Amino acid sequence: MALTPERILDALRTVRDPDLGKDLVTLGMVKRHDVDGPRVMITVELTTPACPMKDKIQGDIEAAVRGAADEVGHPVDVIEVEFTADVRRPNEKARDETSPLPGVRQIVAVGAGKGGVGKSTISTNLAVGLARHGARVGLLDGDIYGPSLPTMLGLGDTEVTARGSMLMPFESHGIKSMTIGKLVEPDKALV
Repeated sequence: MALTPERILDALRTVRDPDLGKDLVTLGMVKRHDVDGPRVMITVELTTPACPMKDKIQGDIEAAVRGAADEVGHPVDVIEVEFTADVRRPNEKARDETSPLPGVRQIVAVGAGKGGVGKSTISTNLAVGLARHGARVGLLDGDIYGPSLPTMLGLGDTEVTARGSMLMPFESHGIKSMTIGKLVEPDKALV
């Protein structure tokens, strides 16, 4: 039987990062795991280029791959383990990833560490004002203690509708909105 990339990946699930305590596959550190005859090539992305546990991780990888190769009777002459490190800042990484909201170009967050300072009022007025100037606007109200968006947008008796497993936004004053206030009983906090 041949040693496949899937078997190598399964073997790498047994190799734990000593600092983080989880296996390399779960942590998303394995970037390449290929087999070319008796040669195995593995690329692991570390959290830092100066990782003090690099030698231990390499030894554990080699032992796991040799164990998997022995199980299936596949001869392995060379195990090449290449270490890389992603040293970009979190905001640089986020810019490179695909957006979870592909149709959204701008996000404006309104928040404060204190209640009763007008976050919902500012958010609603900002959203409606932008819509009146031609922007397509969506407003998400995540106030779990006392959502007031249903009152501000006049959603009163408007029912929540769903299409499949997706809740449909409310359309009012030229904006689309979703509020926790319509998902819980009136005058009740989500908590």
